Amino acid sequence: MHLRFVTPADAPALRDIYAPYVLHTPLTFEAALPSAEEFCRRITATLEAYPYLAAVENGEIVGYAYAGRVRSREAYDWSVELSVYVREDCRGRGFGRRLYGCLLELLTLQNVHMAYGVVALPNEASHGLHMAMGFRLLARFPEMGYKMGAWRDIGWYEKALAPAQVPPLPFLPAPALPEAQTAAVLERYAV
Repeated sequence: MHLRFVTPADAPALRDIYAPYVLHTPLTFEAALPSAEEFCRRITATLEAYPYLAAVENGEIVGYAYAGRVRSREAYDWSVELSVYVREDCRGRGFGRRLYGCLLELLTLQNVHMAYGVVALPNEASHGLHMAMGFRLLARFPEMGYKMGAWRDIGWYEKALAPAQVPPLPFLPAPALPEAQTAAVLERYAV
């Protein structure tokens, strides 16, 4: 297994991994499966500033993870929201943990201060992942969304990636990271 940055050409594979989460679980609040074109747009937009990673095993993408802005205003530049999805037949094999670990390390290089995981609850797998990765449950919002015939809670998990600095170091978009440094991080999380 190795990790790499996704490209827009990966949109169909990512969509296939995401589909069961949308169509068969309440774990994402997205109700309709986005098109491959929409996935392509999302990938392109994310890669302008943040890592968007794929776990690849035997030439196939088996999971992906990415970071995005928590809010749009400039003061939020040092905070990100994370997402990770693993193909159904590959869950429980550590792909999510490797993707998250690599993503967090790259975000630290970008001078990100706080990382947040926003999780539909209950979700023991995601709760366990966040706790194992050093996050803490910051808040639980009851009945935040309605999906699949029931009201669903949301949990916000947080992790400080670096001590708060005044003033903070400038946020570095992912494309501005040194290529050798990025490659070394990706290599550390390969199996």
